Amino acid sequence: MLSILKNTWYAAAYSHELGEGTLARTLIDQKAVLFRDSHGEAAMILNRCPHRFAPLSAGRIIDDTLECPYHGLRFNRDGECVLNPHSKTKAGLPAANIRAWPLLERYGIIWFWPGDPAKADPALLPVIDFLEQPDDYAVVRGLLHVKGHYELVVDNLLDLSHAAFIHPQFSGGNYTPEQLLAATTQRLERGDRWITNHRIRSGLGPSSAHVGLFGMDPKVVVETDTTMTWHPPAMLDFKLGSWEVGQPRESGAHIPQLHIITPETEFTSHYFFVNGRNRRRDEPEVDQALLDFFDMAFRQQDEPMIEMVQENMGAVSDINELNPILLATDTAPVSARRMLADLIARERAEEATASLNAPRAPAEMAH
Repeated sequence: MLSILKNTWYAAAYSHELGEGTLARTLIDQKAVLFRDSHGEAAMILNRCPHRFAPLSAGRIIDDTLECPYHGLRFNRDGECVLNPHSKTKAGLPAANIRAWPLLERYGIIWFWPGDPAKADPALLPVIDFLEQPDDYAVVRGLLHVKGHYELVVDNLLDLSHAAFIHPQFSGGNYTPEQLLAATTQRLERGDRWITNHRIRSGLGPSSAHVGLFGMDPKVVVETDTTMTWHPPAMLDFKLGSWEVGQPRESGAHIPQLHIITPETEFTSHYFFVNGRNRRRDEPEVDQALLDFFDMAFRQQDEPMIEMVQENMGAVSDINELNPILLATDTAPVSARRMLADLIARERAEEATASLNAPRAPAEMAH
């Protein structure tokens, strides 16, 4: 069974994916449809008409409503059936109302809230510094579909020691995995609802991306920051940059990134990634070069490994059920898993308490 934290923001789609038509997407085991109203505001409702279960994504957007392609019921952005063409008055049909999700559009991403709508506070979306500075960074975006549980993707990102083995292109083949690991120091920092895995590599040259795209001298000794901050359940703010030893951090070439993993089902995930850069910002060929570079890293290297891991786990989605051994580099992903499990447990306990304290109907009380 898919276990998630409900009262938080998840990525549903990129803003540019939603044009004049509809977008169907399975999110957290729910078939949803996204569309924009006449004001350009995004909406997300259940992609299933309650009459004969036709997909609303195959229907038309009419007067800020989505029309079922089968029998013409119309639904507004709140999931309310506001028109029934088969009644004499053409009035709405409250019995046909369906689920709608609170949405937030920020950073070029449409976010949805699967929990209590009354708690959907935009202020709870973490601030991503580089996306708050659009004049300082050029940005490219990508989306992957991963055949693996969403926490496996988080594990992969929080423990970047794997890069020395899976991503040899990062070092340009200039260093062995042992040299890369020996040159890296790691420190974990924990907050109430975040974990930061600080990783600094010193004494080696810059990565191949910094050399090939930004002209850094491969022989110059640099400081390289690969620090990852995790926000539950699966949002990661990645600081990636290199600068010459003895020079200020600001002088370096930086490729900050945002990674968001949204569960599709228990065993599949949507992987959104946004990459910024502070150099060569107005060059489309660099956009494509970065997309190609990360396509190799994410789609051709990380994704197959995660999928092989999930396949080897069989019908198990929680890796802890298989009692994996732990290495020193597992501190960050293990800490994140424990924090997320605690947050989910607390949320469920609050839901149970609220249910017990909820007013009961007279018939229920009499019974």
